[in-house]
Amino acid sequence: MWSVLGELAMAAPWLVVALVAVLFLIVLVSLPLSLWGSAANERPEIIRALAEFWRFWRR
Repeated sequence: MWSVLGELAMAAPWLVVALVAVLFLIVLVSLPLSLWGSAANERPEIIRALAEFWRFWRR
């Protein structure tokens, strides 16, 4: 698998950058979606900390 990714990075580096950007956007969008409409006692501790951090920056 790593050799395939290495060959892809050498042949089309823009494609690897696009793939990493898409994965980053997926993670970034999934965080608010996971918090949407859930009560605080339903979230794991890390999600609760992320929600408090997000609320801090929205002020």
